[in-house]
Amino acid sequence: MSVRRELLAPVWAVLRWMQSLRDEKGRIVCPDHGMVHTGKNAGAIVIACELARIDPQADRRALMAFACEQADLLCEALEREGESTCFTFRPGRHDPYNCSNSVIDGGAASDALAELVRTFGEELEGQRRERYVHASVLHAQTYLRYCIFDKGIPAQRAWAMTGVAAAFGLAGHEVLELATTEGAWVLEGIQQGDGSYPYHPVEWGAAHPGASDVSSFYQSRVTAFLIFALERIGRRPTDEAFAGQLLAGLGFLVALQGPDGIKCGGVEAKPWYWGAPYEVASHPFDVYALARGWHHFRRDALALAARRAFSVWAAHLTPEGMPRDHRPGYGWQRSYQCPLFWAGHSSWMARSLVDLEALWDRAQDSPGSGAGIDLSLQHFPDADLVRLEDDRVCAWVRGARPGFNIAHGSPYGATLLRVVSRVDGRELLGKGKLPAIGPAEWSGKAGLPSWGRGWRSGAKELRFSLWLARNAWRGGRHREALLWPWRRLREGVLAFASSRVATPFALNPSLTLVDGGVRLEVPLAWSDGRPLADSSVERIYRVDGEGLVVEERLLRPGAARALSYRIPTGASQVVQDATSVRYRLA
Repeated sequence: MSVRRELLAPVWAVLRWMQSLRDEKGRIVCPDHGMVHTGKNAGAIVIACELARIDPQADRRALMAFACEQADLLCEALEREGESTCFTFRPGRHDPYNCSNSVIDGGAASDALAELVRTFGEELEGQRRERYVHASVLHAQTYLRYCIFDKGIPAQRAWAMTGVAAAFGLAGHEVLELATTEGAWVLEGIQQGDGSYPYHPVEWGAAHPGASDVSSFYQSRVTAFLIFALERIGRRPTDEAFAGQLLAGLGFLVALQGPDGIKCGGVEAKPWYWGAPYEVASHPFDVYALARGWHHFRRDALALAARRAFSVWAAHLTPEGMPRDHRPGYGWQRSYQCPLFWAGHSSWMARSLVDLEALWDRAQDSPGSGAGIDLSLQHFPDADLVRLEDDRVCAWVRGARPGFNIAHGSPYGATLLRVVSRVDGRELLGKGKLPAIGPAEWSGKAGLPSWGRGWRSGAKELRFSLWLARNAWRGGRHREALLWPWRRLREGVLAFASSRVATPFALNPSLTLVDGGVRLEVPLAWSDGRPLADSSVERIYRVDGEGLVVEERLLRPGAARALSYRIPTGASQVVQDATSVRYRLA
């Protein structure tokens, strides 16, 4: 099979799966939620356009007919917001089971309509073409351009920019161009110095400190959407005004990715979304950012990361073409969003295919042989994330982070997050999601259980579990619906109320770089992050060319009792006593 056919096959599979969900009116109906996700169905239009453009074997007329069918439905969904001057695509925020909002749906819809006109141009019947142009521009003019500056989540502002910039390509209205360029500079102001983006900055209205943490799921969206929007208004991403911002965002994204193409899921401001310790649902955005970034900046690391991300995403599709965000695993659960969401997002994978084909042979992966001694250490100080790598392993260490609970903020800090073998791709650590204490951690008990601590940490999430239960019930997952309130009570309240203290709960450890690695000094802490007085653990993680060496020493236990340390099952060369441990992961 040629490279082009290899790349096209999974995208075609996703489109055919989406087409199989159409009802007698042509609407793509979500089997999970029993409704039309307008913004996600817009993605099918973009996929059809891209396949018509780049696949010489495609039936162009059939793809245009399908795209127009979906575009007609989009236009029917455009309505005025009451007495407001805004026009939005329904359902947006108006139906909670849409699991989206108006800016996300609208950005995708305006973009898709513009893409349809851009692809088929004069092949479209005149009145129909004008209808698409009118709907795209009207929404961008009356709603999206304000969202670029009003929304509290950077990725949502950037998504609004995609619709605004696409509409500018149709209408040429100067205000749309200005909103896009000004929006890019606003996002540059919120980007952290190490290239990472906070998911929902506190100063932009985050209700919980953990929401201001960085997110491996959302990191690539801002960069991908910025590149796309700048191109659509005729600006070069390589211009000095934008290049630094884009390269920094891409650099942090590459650092999150392992040699297996999977990102470090322990860096996540929005853990309630996920039923597993990792996800590949964000990979279409990753691949677009990386592949288009390679197109502009020609960095080899971007090409390799794009190829890895595409390959692991494609491997997660079912034989029918339904996207999965993770594979089944022991103790893992279904994630919040539905496969139709992930299918709609695959439009960004379709937009990456030309660049992927161009970079494919330049991005040959070379698994570690175990013989090399080249060492790599990267520290991203704003996220306080360290990536360590030699020829045998790749590892991530997290230092300080914002507060967290069961729904918001990275579940682990002050610790080793993930270790992957570069030789065979094995997970060498295997940490899951809190509240379970994973391997490579100290834990014990101190004081008495505190209902107040548990209630403060999880009361809001307990109430939110009723919504999650209703959502699952609507999708016919009745057992899951009945379990949701109990899960949130157990994991979000009772676990946080317990007397357990452990190293990964600490919020503000000291982190220093040492030869070949990193040293942490970490207090034991309760599950709400409050440190245990007079407790301290020294943790050293370093690579030496033969794998990761872990050295831990209990300096002061404070008032902790029944302290223990879990050694990972894959550890070798283990030396342990009551207050220290040393081993290797390779």
